[in-house]
Amino acid sequence: MTNADTSPKYDVAIVEAVILEVAAELHPQSLTAKELALKIVSNADDAREVETAAQAIRGLREFGLFSVRDDEIVVPTPAGLRAVALLT
Repeated sequence: MTNADTSPKYDVAIVEAVILEVAAELHPQSLTAKELALKIVSNADDAREVETAAQAIRGLREFGLFSVRDDEIVVPTPAGLRAVALLT
């Protein structure tokens, strides 16, 4: 399946952007990764959509846009907040 054939809800890059924007809008509210993912998925029973959201959150952590915490709380880093501010 090519990117042109992939639904936006399964496109990790698109989902990363949406998750980062939502997390920045909710900041300083703290949510778990699961709570944040469920805020953006259209169908919580769609395992592929939920996994795409989880993969996007992991990616944002790897890129330093979300803090890495052992308690599964997702918090945008200052770099993440600045990225959203620049792009909106």
